[in-house]
Amino acid sequence: MDPKSSLSSITYVDTERSIVAGQMKIIHTEYEIHLYEDKLIASTKEFNLMHVWDISYKTFSDNANLLYLHTYRGVLTYKVPRDPDRFVKTFKKLKNADY
Repeated sequence: MDPKSSLSSITYVDTERSIVAGQMKIIHTEYEIHLYEDKLIASTKEFNLMHVWDISYKTFSDNANLLYLHTYRGVLTYKVPRDPDRFVKTFKKLKNADY
C-alpha cells in the first residue's frame, strides 16, 4: 500500500545492541507505522484492524514515548520519539466508527 494514502503514520525507533571487537555497538533504525482504513502496517508486521483492539501510549519525556498495540497476538511495544496522541486519536476515531 502507498504510505501517502495512509490516514496517519508515526515513526518508531528500533534499537539493536551488539558487541563487536569487545565494544558495545548500538544501532538505531527508524521505521514507520501506517494506519489505513482497514489495516495497520508496521515494518514487517501487518494487522487487519479487526485484530487490533486498542492503541495506547505512555510518555516519559518530550522525545521518549512507548506506543502499545493491543492485538490478538498480544501487546506489541514501539519506542516513538514524538507525541503519539494524534496517531492514537485517529485510530480510536476509526475504530469507534466501526461500532
